[in-house]
Amino acid sequence: MSNVRRILAVVMAVVLCALCFTACGGNDDAATSDAGSSAPAASGIAAAQSIADLKGMKISAQTGTFHADARAQIENVQGDTYPEFSDLLTAVKSGAIDGYIAEEPTAISACKTDSTLGYVALKNNDTGFTVTEDDVAIAIGLKKGSDLLAKMNEVIAGITNEQKATLMEQIVSIKAGEKVEKFVLESETPENPTGTLKVAMECAYEPYNWTETSSDAATLGAVPISGEGKEGQYANGYDVQIAQYVANKLGMKLEVYSYEWDSLIPALNSGAVDAIVAGMSPTAERREKIDFTDAYYESNLVVIYKK
Repeated sequence: MSNVRRILAVVMAVVLCALCFTACGGNDDAATSDAGSSAPAASGIAAAQSIADLKGMKISAQTGTFHADARAQIENVQGDTYPEFSDLLTAVKSGAIDGYIAEEPTAISACKTDSTLGYVALKNNDTGFTVTEDDVAIAIGLKKGSDLLAKMNEVIAGITNEQKATLMEQIVSIKAGEKVEKFVLESETPENPTGTLKVAMECAYEPYNWTETSSDAATLGAVPISGEGKEGQYANGYDVQIAQYVANKLGMKLEVYSYEWDSLIPALNSGAVDAIVAGMSPTAERREKIDFTDAYYESNLVVIYKK
Protein backbone atom coordinates (compact mmCIF):
# COMPACT_ATOMS: atom_id res chain seq x y z
CA MET A 1 0.00 0.00 0.00
CA SER A 2 1.21 3.50 -0.73
CA ASN A 3 1.51 6.50 1.52
CA VAL A 4 -1.43 7.96 -0.39
CA ARG A 5 -3.66 5.07 0.76
CA ARG A 6 -2.53 5.57 4.34
CA ILE A 7 -3.42 9.28 4.15
CA LEU A 8 -6.79 8.47 2.61
CA ALA A 9 -7.50 5.97 5.39
CA VAL A 10 -6.83 8.65 7.99
CA VAL A 11 -9.07 11.10 6.14
CA MET A 12 -11.86 8.51 6.07
CA ALA A 13 -11.55 7.94 9.79
CA VAL A 14 -11.67 11.70 10.46
CA VAL A 15 -14.81 12.00 8.32
CA LEU A 16 -16.48 9.23 10.30
CA CYS A 17 -15.57 10.89 13.59
CA ALA A 18 -16.94 14.23 12.44
CA LEU A 19 -20.19 12.72 11.22
CA CYS A 20 -20.84 11.00 14.54
CA PHE A 21 -19.23 13.62 16.79
CA THR A 22 -22.38 14.56 18.64
CA ALA A 23 -22.94 10.94 19.65
CA CYS A 24 -19.46 10.20 20.92
CA GLY A 25 -18.01 13.55 21.96
CA GLY A 26 -14.40 14.64 21.64
CA ASN A 27 -11.69 16.87 23.06
CA ASP A 28 -8.88 19.01 21.73
CA ASP A 29 -6.13 16.61 22.76
CA ALA A 30 -6.90 13.68 20.40
CA ALA A 31 -8.78 11.48 22.89
CA THR A 32 -12.50 11.10 22.20
CA SER A 33 -14.53 11.28 25.43
CA ASP A 34 -17.16 13.44 27.15
CA ALA A 35 -15.87 16.90 26.35
CA GLY A 36 -17.97 19.53 24.62
CA SER A 37 -20.11 20.24 27.70
CA SER A 38 -19.54 22.18 30.90
CA ALA A 39 -18.57 18.96 32.73
CA PRO A 40 -15.19 18.75 34.47
CA ALA A 41 -12.19 17.53 32.46
CA ALA A 42 -12.19 13.77 31.91
CA SER A 43 -10.04 11.55 34.08
CA GLY A 44 -8.69 8.00 33.89
CA ILE A 45 -8.96 6.25 30.55
CA ALA A 46 -11.00 9.09 29.02
CA ALA A 47 -8.08 11.47 29.56
CA ALA A 48 -5.46 9.22 27.93
CA GLN A 49 -3.27 11.15 25.51
CA SER A 50 -1.01 8.24 24.53
CA ILE A 51 -0.77 4.49 24.91
CA ALA A 52 1.56 5.11 27.87
CA ASP A 53 -1.40 6.54 29.80
CA LEU A 54 -3.10 3.13 29.67
CA LYS A 55 -0.34 1.53 31.76
CA GLY A 56 -1.66 -0.98 34.29
CA MET A 57 -5.30 -0.64 33.20
CA LYS A 58 -7.66 -3.52 32.51
CA ILE A 59 -7.74 -3.28 28.73
CA SER A 60 -9.15 -6.29 26.91
CA ALA A 61 -9.61 -7.50 23.33
CA GLN A 62 -11.21 -10.37 21.45
CA THR A 63 -9.23 -13.61 21.63
CA GLY A 64 -7.53 -14.62 18.39
CA THR A 65 -7.55 -11.14 16.86
CA PHE A 66 -4.79 -8.63 16.14
CA HIS A 67 -6.40 -6.50 18.84
CA ALA A 68 -5.24 -9.07 21.38
CA ASP A 69 -1.68 -8.69 20.08
CA ALA A 70 -1.93 -4.90 20.21
CA ARG A 71 -3.15 -5.15 23.79
CA ALA A 72 0.23 -6.60 24.78
CA GLN A 73 1.83 -3.27 23.82
CA ILE A 74 0.26 -1.65 26.90
CA GLU A 75 2.75 -1.71 29.77
CA ASN A 76 1.64 -3.92 32.68
CA VAL A 77 -1.76 -4.39 31.05
CA GLN A 78 -4.32 -6.12 33.28
CA GLY A 79 -7.41 -8.23 32.60
CA ASP A 80 -8.09 -11.03 30.15
CA THR A 81 -9.18 -11.41 26.53
CA TYR A 82 -12.71 -12.56 25.70
CA PRO A 83 -13.79 -15.05 23.01
CA GLU A 84 -16.77 -13.07 21.73
CA PHE A 85 -17.19 -9.41 20.86
CA SER A 86 -20.47 -9.29 22.80
CA ASP A 87 -18.59 -10.44 25.91
CA LEU A 88 -16.33 -7.39 25.68
CA LEU A 89 -19.29 -5.04 25.59
CA THR A 90 -20.85 -6.74 28.62
CA ALA A 91 -17.55 -6.64 30.51
CA VAL A 92 -16.93 -2.93 29.95
CA LYS A 93 -20.49 -2.01 30.90
CA SER A 94 -20.30 -4.06 34.10
CA GLY A 95 -16.96 -2.53 35.08
CA ALA A 96 -15.10 -5.84 34.85
CA ILE A 97 -12.63 -4.13 32.49
CA ASP A 98 -11.65 -0.50 31.94
CA GLY A 99 -11.94 -0.75 28.18
CA TYR A 100 -11.33 -2.86 25.10
CA ILE A 101 -9.58 -2.43 21.78
CA ALA A 102 -11.60 -2.18 18.55
CA GLU A 103 -11.62 -0.45 15.17
CA GLU A 104 -12.91 3.12 15.09
CA PRO A 105 -16.12 2.35 13.14
CA THR A 106 -17.02 -0.16 15.87
CA ALA A 107 -16.54 2.53 18.51
CA ILE A 108 -18.55 5.10 16.58
CA SER A 109 -21.41 2.64 16.17
CA ALA A 110 -21.32 1.63 19.83
CA CYS A 111 -21.32 5.27 21.00
CA LYS A 112 -24.12 6.23 18.67
CA THR A 113 -26.41 3.52 20.02
CA ASP A 114 -25.34 3.77 23.68
CA SER A 115 -24.64 7.18 25.25
CA THR A 116 -22.95 5.55 28.27
CA LEU A 117 -19.97 4.60 26.10
CA GLY A 118 -17.03 6.65 24.86
CA TYR A 119 -13.71 5.90 23.20
CA VAL A 120 -10.16 7.18 23.09
CA ALA A 121 -8.75 7.58 19.59
CA LEU A 122 -4.97 7.69 19.77
CA LYS A 123 -2.93 8.04 16.57
CA ASN A 124 -1.49 4.74 15.38
CA ASN A 125 2.32 4.59 15.37
CA ASP A 126 2.51 7.97 17.11
CA THR A 127 0.59 8.23 20.39
CA GLY A 128 -1.20 4.91 19.95
CA PHE A 129 -0.55 1.30 19.04
CA THR A 130 2.30 0.24 16.76
CA VAL A 131 0.72 -1.29 13.68
CA THR A 132 1.45 -2.14 10.05
CA GLU A 133 -0.84 -1.24 7.17
CA ASP A 134 -2.05 -4.85 7.01
CA ASP A 135 -2.82 -4.86 10.73
CA VAL A 136 -5.48 -2.18 10.32
CA ALA A 137 -6.72 -3.11 6.86
CA ILE A 138 -9.83 -5.24 6.22
CA ALA A 139 -9.75 -7.73 3.35
CA ILE A 140 -11.53 -10.79 2.00
CA GLY A 141 -9.96 -14.09 2.99
CA LEU A 142 -9.67 -16.83 0.35
CA LYS A 143 -8.28 -20.35 0.24
CA LYS A 144 -4.71 -20.56 -1.02
CA GLY A 145 -4.64 -20.53 -4.82
CA SER A 146 -8.31 -19.53 -5.20
CA ASP A 147 -9.19 -18.36 -8.70
CA LEU A 148 -11.50 -15.79 -7.09
CA LEU A 149 -8.56 -13.64 -5.93
CA ALA A 150 -7.90 -11.76 -9.17
CA LYS A 151 -11.61 -11.41 -9.93
CA MET A 152 -12.40 -9.97 -6.50
CA ASN A 153 -9.44 -7.61 -6.62
CA GLU A 154 -10.75 -6.22 -9.89
CA VAL A 155 -14.12 -5.52 -8.25
CA ILE A 156 -12.57 -3.98 -5.13
CA ALA A 157 -10.34 -1.74 -7.27
CA GLY A 158 -13.50 -0.17 -8.67
CA ILE A 159 -14.72 0.96 -5.23
CA THR A 160 -13.56 4.48 -4.44
CA ASN A 161 -12.34 5.61 -1.01
CA GLU A 162 -15.24 8.04 -0.88
CA GLN A 163 -17.70 5.18 -1.45
CA LYS A 164 -16.05 3.13 1.30
CA ALA A 165 -16.32 5.97 3.80
CA THR A 166 -19.89 6.87 2.85
CA LEU A 167 -21.02 3.24 2.98
CA MET A 168 -19.63 2.90 6.51
CA GLU A 169 -21.45 6.07 7.52
CA GLN A 170 -24.70 4.64 6.12
CA ILE A 171 -24.21 1.31 7.89
CA VAL A 172 -23.62 3.04 11.23
CA SER A 173 -26.80 5.06 10.67
CA ILE A 174 -28.86 1.95 9.92
CA LYS A 175 -27.58 0.22 13.05
CA ALA A 176 -28.67 3.28 15.05
CA GLY A 177 -32.19 2.94 13.63
CA GLU A 178 -31.93 5.81 11.17
CA LYS A 179 -33.46 5.70 7.70
CA VAL A 180 -31.23 5.16 4.66
CA GLU A 181 -32.97 5.15 1.28
CA LYS A 182 -30.25 3.40 -0.71
CA PHE A 183 -26.60 2.47 -0.36
CA VAL A 184 -23.89 4.45 -2.11
CA LEU A 185 -22.53 1.13 -3.35
CA GLU A 186 -25.12 -0.39 -5.67
CA SER A 187 -25.07 -3.29 -8.11
CA GLU A 188 -27.75 -5.31 -9.87
CA THR A 189 -28.53 -8.81 -8.61
CA PRO A 190 -27.86 -11.24 -11.50
CA GLU A 191 -31.05 -12.74 -12.96
CA ASN A 192 -29.25 -15.96 -13.84
CA PRO A 193 -26.35 -16.47 -11.40
CA THR A 194 -23.37 -18.44 -12.70
CA GLY A 195 -22.70 -19.93 -9.28
CA THR A 196 -22.98 -19.39 -5.52
CA LEU A 197 -20.55 -17.41 -3.40
CA LYS A 198 -20.59 -18.85 0.12
CA VAL A 199 -19.29 -16.29 2.59
CA ALA A 200 -18.46 -16.76 6.28
CA MET A 201 -18.64 -14.10 9.00
CA GLU A 202 -19.47 -13.90 12.72
CA CYS A 203 -22.71 -11.97 12.24
CA ALA A 204 -21.87 -10.46 15.63
CA TYR A 205 -19.35 -7.65 15.05
CA GLU A 206 -21.17 -4.42 14.33
CA PRO A 207 -20.97 -2.34 12.25
CA TYR A 208 -19.07 -4.82 10.07
CA ASN A 209 -21.64 -7.59 10.52
CA TRP A 210 -24.53 -8.41 12.81
CA THR A 211 -27.63 -10.61 13.08
CA GLU A 212 -31.23 -9.46 12.65
CA THR A 213 -34.41 -11.47 13.19
CA SER A 214 -37.27 -11.86 10.73
CA SER A 215 -39.06 -8.92 12.36
CA ASP A 216 -36.20 -6.69 11.19
CA ALA A 217 -36.00 -8.20 7.71
CA ALA A 218 -37.19 -5.01 6.07
CA THR A 219 -33.90 -3.34 7.02
CA LEU A 220 -32.09 -2.22 3.89
CA GLY A 221 -29.56 -4.77 2.69
CA ALA A 222 -30.41 -7.64 5.06
CA VAL A 223 -29.41 -11.09 3.71
CA PRO A 224 -30.78 -14.41 5.04
CA ILE A 225 -28.25 -16.43 7.04
CA SER A 226 -27.93 -19.90 5.52
CA GLY A 227 -27.54 -23.12 7.46
CA GLU A 228 -29.46 -25.40 9.77
CA GLY A 229 -31.18 -23.61 12.65
CA LYS A 230 -30.75 -20.17 11.06
CA GLU A 231 -34.29 -19.83 9.74
CA GLY A 232 -35.66 -16.34 10.25
CA GLN A 233 -32.20 -14.84 10.86
CA TYR A 234 -30.59 -12.24 8.63
CA ALA A 235 -27.10 -10.78 8.34
CA ASN A 236 -26.41 -7.11 7.79
CA GLY A 237 -23.52 -4.69 8.07
CA TYR A 238 -20.59 -3.32 6.10
CA ASP A 239 -19.17 -6.77 5.33
CA VAL A 240 -22.55 -7.98 4.10
CA GLN A 241 -22.88 -5.10 1.66
CA ILE A 242 -19.34 -5.59 0.38
CA ALA A 243 -19.99 -9.33 -0.05
CA GLN A 244 -23.28 -8.63 -1.85
CA TYR A 245 -21.63 -6.10 -4.16
CA VAL A 246 -18.76 -8.45 -5.01
CA ALA A 247 -21.11 -11.41 -5.60
CA ASN A 248 -23.34 -9.34 -7.88
CA LYS A 249 -20.37 -8.06 -9.88
CA LEU A 250 -19.14 -11.64 -10.31
CA GLY A 251 -22.59 -12.75 -11.45
CA MET A 252 -23.02 -15.04 -8.45
CA LYS A 253 -25.68 -15.66 -5.82
CA LEU A 254 -24.62 -14.69 -2.28
CA GLU A 255 -25.05 -17.04 0.69
CA VAL A 256 -23.98 -15.92 4.18
CA TYR A 257 -22.95 -18.41 6.89
CA SER A 258 -22.42 -17.61 10.55
CA TYR A 259 -19.30 -18.97 12.32
CA GLU A 260 -17.48 -18.21 15.55
CA TRP A 261 -14.32 -16.18 14.96
CA ASP A 262 -11.88 -19.04 15.57
CA SER A 263 -13.81 -21.25 13.14
CA LEU A 264 -13.69 -18.88 10.16
CA ILE A 265 -10.33 -19.93 8.70
CA PRO A 266 -10.92 -23.67 9.32
CA ALA A 267 -14.31 -23.37 7.57
CA LEU A 268 -12.65 -21.73 4.58
CA ASN A 269 -9.84 -24.26 4.30
CA SER A 270 -12.26 -27.17 4.68
CA GLY A 271 -14.19 -25.98 1.64
CA ALA A 272 -17.38 -25.28 3.60
CA VAL A 273 -17.30 -21.68 2.35
CA ASP A 274 -15.61 -19.83 -0.50
CA ALA A 275 -14.57 -16.65 1.32
CA ILE A 276 -14.33 -14.87 4.67
CA VAL A 277 -15.79 -11.37 4.73
CA ALA A 278 -15.69 -10.63 8.45
CA GLY A 279 -13.77 -7.48 9.29
CA MET A 280 -10.61 -9.59 9.12
CA SER A 281 -7.15 -8.03 8.82
CA PRO A 282 -4.60 -9.68 6.49
CA THR A 283 -1.90 -10.05 9.15
CA ALA A 284 1.34 -11.89 8.44
CA GLU A 285 0.25 -14.81 10.63
CA ARG A 286 -3.03 -15.23 8.76
CA ARG A 287 -1.32 -14.92 5.37
CA GLU A 288 0.52 -18.12 6.19
CA LYS A 289 -2.81 -19.95 6.24
CA ILE A 290 -4.93 -18.20 3.61
CA ASP A 291 -4.75 -15.61 0.83
CA PHE A 292 -6.28 -12.13 1.03
CA THR A 293 -7.66 -9.69 -1.50
CA ASP A 294 -6.71 -6.03 -1.52
CA ALA A 295 -8.20 -4.07 1.37
CA TYR A 296 -11.83 -3.01 1.19
CA TYR A 297 -11.53 -0.82 4.31
CA GLU A 298 -8.87 0.60 6.63
CA SER A 299 -9.23 1.95 10.16
CA ASN A 300 -7.49 3.15 13.30
CA LEU A 301 -7.46 1.23 16.56
CA VAL A 302 -9.26 2.79 19.54
CA VAL A 303 -10.19 1.84 23.12
CA ILE A 304 -13.88 1.78 24.05
CA TYR A 305 -14.78 2.52 27.67
CA LYS A 306 -17.78 3.22 29.91
CA LYS A 307 -18.20 6.89 30.76
